[in-house]
Amino acid sequence: MTDFRSLIRSQLAPMHPAPTYLTEWAGRQTSEQIYDNLAVYASNIMKLYGVLPYEIPDCIQAGFVALLEQLAREPYFLASMTRRQAVYFILARCKISTMRYREQQYDSLDALVSDDWHDTSDEHAITGWEHHREERWAAWATDVDLRLDVERVMGKLAAKYIDSPKHLIALYQVTTSVKRCDAAQLAGVTHWNWLKTYVEPVLKDVRYEFAQVFIENHSYPPVRDVMVEKRNKGQFTSPNLSWRQQYQRGLTEPAEALLEQYAQIPCLAGAIRAQIEGKTYRQAALDMGRNPNSFPKHMKRAARMLSAAYA
Repeated sequence: MTDFRSLIRSQLAPMHPAPTYLTEWAGRQTSEQIYDNLAVYASNIMKLYGVLPYEIPDCIQAGFVALLEQLAREPYFLASMTRRQAVYFILARCKISTMRYREQQYDSLDALVSDDWHDTSDEHAITGWEHHREERWAAWATDVDLRLDVERVMGKLAAKYIDSPKHLIALYQVTTSVKRCDAAQLAGVTHWNWLKTYVEPVLKDVRYEFAQVFIENHSYPPVRDVMVEKRNKGQFTSPNLSWRQQYQRGLTEPAEALLEQYAQIPCLAGAIRAQIEGKTYRQAALDMGRNPNSFPKHMKRAARMLSAAYA
């Protein structure tokens, strides 16, 4: 009688062992062993160079993918390379600039940025402790409240526009990344008519509703608005000062705190300092040895952050 087990074993292809690569510091290792051997060192050096905790996993993944692609082409690539050199090979290909460029295209509601993340990165990544919060013991509660506020506002606006599909499409456009031309085509309206008749009124409603939520959640002392008469026009305006005017009048603490907070990010810290000193983006880039064509985005971000700090 035929032994079916032996027959099956004879027809199964032998399992191929995982490929190994010769390394200078630990002999032959698999890709998993190389990752375990280098990931901790790469993470620590990334922190020293200003990579934020939530950016580190993606950076390490990008760097190791580049390393594995190199090993596929040159199996003995690590044979004459020290562990430090291998770590810096990963760092050079972590694509942090690309990730930050994409991130800067959007405004984050609550970026995980703090002045003490070097020592408490696990707190930021796991428990949600974050800088400039009132309830540092339960930051997740604020996130829940924020989500409930967003859902409440969106539900109120959806109920308001329930009988107008075009207004609902406009609401969807202004609260997502859908392009205006695509939304106008979906609604069957020309671009200009779509913008003036639907998008701008809906955007005004969205801003108003979220402003009401913000006022409800924050109690501020009433602002004493001193009215100043413009010469020869008889018009009255509120003397709201820009952040630069406030800084020039001696209120330097918000700008100095912002500089200290982002001291570990050279481009952003340099842009903030250039905004304070009133430099052009080209002069600021040349002073830091950067490409002037890539520096306007840092200057614009620094201006937004200074305006928010002095708001």
